[in-house]
Amino acid sequence: MDRAEAYRREVEMLFRTWKEKNPLDGMDHQHGIFIRDGVVCPERWFSQTVRPLFLLKEAYHGDGDWDLIADHLLTEGKIGRHTIWKRISQWTRGLMLTTEDCLYPYADEAADHVFGNPYLRQAAVVNVKKSGGEKVSDYKEIQRYAEYDRRELRREIELIDPTVIVCGYTISALNIIMETPVKEYANAEQQNSNLFYTVQINGHAAIVLDYWHPSNQFPDLLNYYGLMGSYQQALLHRAKE
Repeated sequence: MDRAEAYRREVEMLFRTWKEKNPLDGMDHQHGIFIRDGVVCPERWFSQTVRPLFLLKEAYHGDGDWDLIADHLLTEGKIGRHTIWKRISQWTRGLMLTTEDCLYPYADEAADHVFGNPYLRQAAVVNVKKSGGEKVSDYKEIQRYAEYDRRELRREIELIDPTVIVCGYTISALNIIMETPVKEYANAEQQNSNLFYTVQINGHAAIVLDYWHPSNQFPDLLNYYGLMGSYQQALLHRAKE
């Protein structure tokens, strides 16, 4: 069995048990709209040297359980006003092509505006909050779900096996999920002004980028170069170790 097939089988089992998890303090996947996520294209993903995972807060539309990948990201409709997926397409392209020696330049390509584009197919997406999503996120609520679903979220990340995690204002949730201070909030001297950290996943170090959510209101150009600059600094730091 290859890695793509093994991933599909194991993540399906994970989501099945996750949906049936016992409710706790108002957090109830059984009776809520449960939204699956993960690797967009497993065959491509597990052949990539760079595997960028976007750790986001929550998804919020739909009348019943649905799959963010199959029902949304792999469709062929126009992205249109859904800026988040256009940016993630641009960011993925940059992360795949930026190296220690070359920061890949920003571009707004026609493909960035269509779901199922080649760049989305090179990404993975995990939402911390799998059910009960809202349009406007409550940060403390996201942390509550990170605590509630810590074991399942950590297992999902392990199955995905990323080399880089882009936290869309979710690094505190990642601290909870991984049960380690990826970012030391209590010690300002341990915080990185270039916004990059590392975390151990499946016995290897993955780069963690502590960034803004892709729906933020800053221009695309600033978003892109801010993230790529942070990523390149992480690559340079790793090369020196």
